[in-house]
Amino acid sequence: MRRLLPLICSTTVALLTGCAKDTEPVPAPVYLLDQRWLLVEIDGQAPSQQPGSSATDLLLNAVGSNNTGQAACNRYGGSYLLNSGTSQLSFSTQFATYATCANQNLETRYFQLLPQVTRYTISNRRLALYDAEHSQPVLVFRAAE
Repeated sequence: MRRLLPLICSTTVALLTGCAKDTEPVPAPVYLLDQRWLLVEIDGQAPSQQPGSSATDLLLNAVGSNNTGQAACNRYGGSYLLNSGTSQLSFSTQFATYATCANQNLETRYFQLLPQVTRYTISNRRLALYDAEHSQPVLVFRAAE
């Protein structure tokens, strides 16, 4: 048994770590929940960053099924519904603080689109949110570092 233990341990380590051709570390997978997402596309276009505006982000908390974030002008939040084992995702109407800024139109559109989301995909550290009517995503985010 003592002779087998080193062989078992080295085999277990190989199975857990995998065999890599080069020494570059493999990036950690990105998961939907408890990941900060930064808006990079709305209605197929990059959001414009106006002076006095913040970058729009989204966080779906794993505990409590609530979401929070910073939109162009205001902090916001609400709830989401994720159907386990599917790509179905929906959001409630969002509540927000009441500040105004130069990018108010972007924020208004974002708050219109978020409750229309019906499904999501994650690929290459990008989260795409789709509504029921379009084959292209209405909102696209990238994972924050």
